[in-house]
Amino acid sequence: MKKLLSNLIPVILFFGILSGCETSSPAIDQAQVNIYTQNFDSAHAGLDRFIEQNPNSGIGFYYKALAYAQEAVTVEPPSDRKPYYRDFRENIVTAREFFDAAEEKPEEAGDVSNLILNNWGREHNASLDYATNDSVMASVEEPLKIAASHLENAIIINPDSTLSYDVLSQIHFMDNNYESAAEVLSQSMELKDPPPADDYDRLGAFYTQLGETEKAIDVLKEGLELYPDSVSLTQKLADNYMTAGERELAIEVLEDLIETEPQNPQYHLALGTIVLTETDSFTGQISDLYDEIYDLKSELRNASGSKAEDLRSQIESLEQEINKNIDQIQRLNDIAEQELLRTIELRADDAIAYNALGVLYNNKAAILFGQRNYSDDMDLVDQYDTQAKEQLTKAMENYEKAVELNPDNTSAWRSLSSIYITLDMQEKAEEALDKAGM
Repeated sequence: MKKLLSNLIPVILFFGILSGCETSSPAIDQAQVNIYTQNFDSAHAGLDRFIEQNPNSGIGFYYKALAYAQEAVTVEPPSDRKPYYRDFRENIVTAREFFDAAEEKPEEAGDVSNLILNNWGREHNASLDYATNDSVMASVEEPLKIAASHLENAIIINPDSTLSYDVLSQIHFMDNNYESAAEVLSQSMELKDPPPADDYDRLGAFYTQLGETEKAIDVLKEGLELYPDSVSLTQKLADNYMTAGERELAIEVLEDLIETEPQNPQYHLALGTIVLTETDSFTGQISDLYDEIYDLKSELRNASGSKAEDLRSQIESLEQEINKNIDQIQRLNDIAEQELLRTIELRADDAIAYNALGVLYNNKAAILFGQRNYSDDMDLVDQYDTQAKEQLTKAMENYEKAVELNPDNTSAWRSLSSIYITLDMQEKAEEALDKAGM
């Protein structure tokens, strides 16, 4: 993140403070002296009189802007500089309008852009240390808010600079202020024609963080209209469709992507992992439903008559819901397994795909163990137990391949340790626990 900010904030070549402008007015000469000696009240008073006497000249407004800019630098904290920079902006724009309309332009007319850039660059660059320099950050409270204040000042000075908006958006993101990050980035995008794909990607991510899934979907769809080949936008759109409960749309988006380039393993991995992630909610629901059934069965032991009949009806309804969830999981698991296996066919050393397959088979085993524990039929108990251990073995094999390719995958080592214990492989379990740092 800090490297990203360093790339976004360039070194600005500062022009010197404008002391070389020639004027023939004693009032302006005195105003310059007052500005450089920081006698700002006198400078403003003298310039107001000059403007009253010369209402069609931009000179007075130019030096009023210079006075406000110089005064702002003396104000701490940076957040208190905003009124001065607003006055600076108003006066420098007025000066430029008069200069543009004048037949004979004074020397100051050529320095308007320099004056804007000087002050913009100073405030913009001042944010860098408060966002990326560890020693500076440690020396103040809330350094990111100080960085944000400098950038807000820069935007007031030069509201046409998208760079300051972009950096400010990242600062807000670093400060976990996703709402402001999204707002500022949206403002930046309005100034661009067109915004780059990365902007749509980031804005979609901000809305996702805020839990505003529909806004994220709209932004990502808009981005894909401009950049239909963007894999990242497509994946994020599918993620948000999943979050919104639009599983079929999510799968459709990724399947369309695969159709465009069927030999790309990354596309198959994206579809496989996103579908696998969706099964987690169903697995959790099944566990909760079993817990409810156990409670109802306990209550049933002491119930009779209509109360017992009502409890049996509730249990039957929950059992049907469990079966419905299992059917959903099996359908999603089939898709995920197919895509992850295809990923490995195309990219044999994909540690993420092996890890995902380990998760998939481990989840399958968990459901079978749940069915085993719930069943009263001993033949079914044995059948579920055998099937569960078969799935655990497949999970073990894929986790082992995942840690072979990525030995630092502590999550896979933890899963392996649990599998080894269940399969009565104690020596391997101890080794896995050690690798997991447990």
